[in-house]
Amino acid sequence: MKPLIALCIYLSAFMLLSACAQESGTMIAQQQLVDEKAELPVYPEVQQPAQEPLPVFPEIPKQAFTWVTEDGGQSQLDFNPRVDILFVTDNSDSMKSAQANLIKNLNRFTNGITNNKMIDYHIGVISTWDKKWENPESKKADPYKIGELRFAKTIAGTETAQRYVTKKDSAGVLATTLKIGVVALKDGGPENEEFFSPLAAALENNGRGSANEGFFREDAQLVVIFLTDADDASSRISPEQMARTLIDFKGGRQDKVSVYGVLVDAKDPDQYKDWALRVHPTYHPECFVGQKNNGKCTGFGPERLEQLIVAANAGSGSPKQIRDQYIMSIVSPSFGTELGRMGDSITVKTLEKQIFLSQIPRVDDAGKLMLRVRYGTADVLAQGKGQLIPNKLSGGWNYNPSSNSVKLSGDIKYEYKDGARFAVDLVPVPLAN
Repeated sequence: MKPLIALCIYLSAFMLLSACAQESGTMIAQQQLVDEKAELPVYPEVQQPAQEPLPVFPEIPKQAFTWVTEDGGQSQLDFNPRVDILFVTDNSDSMKSAQANLIKNLNRFTNGITNNKMIDYHIGVISTWDKKWENPESKKADPYKIGELRFAKTIAGTETAQRYVTKKDSAGVLATTLKIGVVALKDGGPENEEFFSPLAAALENNGRGSANEGFFREDAQLVVIFLTDADDASSRISPEQMARTLIDFKGGRQDKVSVYGVLVDAKDPDQYKDWALRVHPTYHPECFVGQKNNGKCTGFGPERLEQLIVAANAGSGSPKQIRDQYIMSIVSPSFGTELGRMGDSITVKTLEKQIFLSQIPRVDDAGKLMLRVRYGTADVLAQGKGQLIPNKLSGGWNYNPSSNSVKLSGDIKYEYKDGARFAVDLVPVPLAN
């Protein structure tokens, strides 16, 4: 028992000593913390400076824009759409029914052109040429030289002193003028029809005192229409050269030239074609062995004329699109409808207009172009009024920044006024200092 009692006394004494040591350590640590705090410096209270009031800035006034009107005295703002339409007509013997079909449906072609009060038109006709007539001893049925405009005719069919038809002439005068008739080969008619050579001659023969004087006007749209069941047989002019000649004639402006064709197609039956386009041993010996068809030829079309039409109307679409738009069939069952569509196309092209601006228009904060176009007489425009032309591609105007110009489409519905012109109003971009 004594050893056990001694052990208990020893443990109790040990625990008591440990507790006293822990308390003593805590007290010493607390005393050290108090001593450290006592040694910290005392700083004076910092005084915060008074806040200055924020400056009051004046309100920025909304920017005011000044609208200006392009000089109404500029001729480019006048609106006198002009078109010179030249028919290059085949008068060989095989064209009798085609010419009759044209005259029968002529009103459908001319309705849009002649009934539009705005359009000032010249319409004339030249005939095909055969180089054999360059021989003085050759037989020729008419007195017209290469490229000479035919004389206009009265409704009764008698020739006048005028070489072309204008707005003052009646529809009957136009019909009789375009009906030039045909000449059989035996009577001196054409065999190898040329179209490029008389067209080129017509362009050259337009000076003072010449047969075609006054027909071609510098500011007019030039439209050429071929009417034939043959192809061009000109040996000295390629289709590309002819296209270039037409464009150069209009000062290099391709947009001022349009070339159309009322033609046969390679797939049309031979009975509708000129002999030179038929699968015939005289004109296409490569298709025959002796007099027997070798089966290698399926038909011939007016390739050179088609190439010219594509080249002259370049920029109006792909070659296929150009053919579809600018060529119609001479034997079409819907000849009148297609002829009317051609006339409408010419009307739209003639009424297109481009106005070049002297200042660049500003764009507002909403991204809207600060530009407008009005149409009306000079006194109405001076009052800030007139027909407001909408800003849209079809039936209105469009701005071209690269040329700083306004392009007016040809299908705008105008409220026609005699002597009307355009006014272009804009807020100009300020010039840099």
